[in-house]
Amino acid sequence: MPPRGTTTTGELIIVHQESQASRTRARAYLAQNGIRKRVQRQRERNHDVVSFPGSKAVVTPPISAPVSLSGFSMVEYLISTNIFSDLSSTWGVSPAVCPGPANLSHTLSRASDALECIFRANLAFHWLDLNLWTTRDEKRNMKVAALTYRGQALALAQKELLRCCAPGSTNGDTIRPLTYPAHREICFGIVLRMLQLDYRFARCDVQAHFVACRQLLRGGSDHSLTVDQRSIEALASTIRNPHLHHLMITFECINCTPDSVIWDDADLDFLTKHLCRFLNRLKMREALSTGNRSLDEYSPQAPARVSPSTILWRCLTKIPASIPSNIYRDVCESSAQIGALLIISSVFLDYEDASEGTGTSVPYQCVEELENALFALGEENAISSALNTAWLLAGGLGLPLSQRRARLWFVSGMLYALKRSSGPNLTLRPSNEVVNVQYVKEACLEFLGNPWGQS
Repeated sequence: MPPRGTTTTGELIIVHQESQASRTRARAYLAQNGIRKRVQRQRERNHDVVSFPGSKAVVTPPISAPVSLSGFSMVEYLISTNIFSDLSSTWGVSPAVCPGPANLSHTLSRASDALECIFRANLAFHWLDLNLWTTRDEKRNMKVAALTYRGQALALAQKELLRCCAPGSTNGDTIRPLTYPAHREICFGIVLRMLQLDYRFARCDVQAHFVACRQLLRGGSDHSLTVDQRSIEALASTIRNPHLHHLMITFECINCTPDSVIWDDADLDFLTKHLCRFLNRLKMREALSTGNRSLDEYSPQAPARVSPSTILWRCLTKIPASIPSNIYRDVCESSAQIGALLIISSVFLDYEDASEGTGTSVPYQCVEELENALFALGEENAISSALNTAWLLAGGLGLPLSQRRARLWFVSGMLYALKRSSGPNLTLRPSNEVVNVQYVKEACLEFLGNPWGQS
C-alpha cells in the first residue's frame, strides 16, 4: 500500500486516491507553489533583485525525464500544469476565453467528491483520446484511471442523491429531492456534469441523464410546467451558482442532441408558439421601422442595431462549419449561432417595444460590451467559432440585468423547439412550415442589420 500522505518529487505530486486529506494537502502545495512562481516572474519583469539561493521565490526545477507517471499520477500532474485551456478549446471555445468551460468545471469540482471524480475522469478520457502514448502499458494505466474515476463518480453520485432525496422517493423512475435549494443544486450539478462526461467520453445513451436533470430542476414533477414569465424566473432561481448556470445554458446551446436538461415534449407546443410570436414581433417591428424611414427619407440615417463592421456581426453571419479544435465533433456551431442571434434580437426587441423600460441606449451598450470582449480575444480567435459569442452570452456578458436569466431560459426554449422541428445539427428538413432554421437566422439578421426606427 502506498503511504497515505502526500509526497513530492520536483513538481510531481503523488496523491493517495482514497485520502481526502492527501488531496487537500496537494492542492494547498500547488497553490503555494503557483504564488511563488508568479512572484518570481513579476520580479524578473520588473528587473528586481535576483533571488539568492534558499529564497522562497526560487522556481522548483521541472520533472526529470527518468520519472515515470502512472495513470493516476498523470491526472494529478495534468491538473498541476493547467491543461484547462486545451480542454476548453475542445468545446469550440477559444483558449483565450477565461474562464473557459474547463476552468468552471474545475471550480465546481471542489463542491463535492463526486464532482471531483467527474473532473478527473474528464481529464483522463481526454488524455486517452489525444493518443500521446509511447507504450501499451501507459495507455492501459490511463484507461484504468479513467474508468476508476468514472466508477467512483457514479458511486459517490448515488450516495449524494440518496442523502439529498426524500425517503422512499427514489424508485428508479423519479427523483424527488428535498425542498432545500442547496441540496437540489448539488444534485443537479452532479447529474449535469455526469451527463456531460457520458455525452462526450463514455458515448453511451444519455437520455436518462437528461430526464434526471429535468426532474431535479422541476422538483420531480411529472406534469408539464405552466410556462410563463413568472414560472420561468422561479425555475431559473433554483440554480444559484453562476458557474453551474453558465455551463448548463451553454450545453443547452451547443449539444447536438434534440434533448434538453430543461424542456421536454410537454412544453413543445407552448415553446413553438412562443417562437412564432417572437418572429412575428421581429417582422412587425421591421415593417414599422421601414415605414418610418420611407416617411422621413431626408432625416439622417440611424446606425444599424449591430454594425456590419463589428467582429460580433462577423460571428453572427459566418457560415457554420466543423470546428478544428472540437476533435470529438459533438458541438453544433449552428445551434450556438442561432441562440446568440435570438438573445441579442430579444434585447433590442424588448427595449424597442418598451417592455423593459425606456433606456434606448441599453441594447447598444450591450453590443459594445460584447464587441469589446470579442476584440480582447483577438479577431482571428473570436471569429473562429460562433461558440465564443454563445459562451459569453450564456455567462450574462452583454445582457441587461433586468430579466437576465429568464431571457436565457426563454431563448433556450425557442432553440429546443427549433431542434425538435429540424434534423441532426439543426439541418433543414423538407417541410411546408414557415419556421425553420434558415428562416429564423434570416429574420434575426435582417432585424439586427437594419437601423432602429421607433414609431
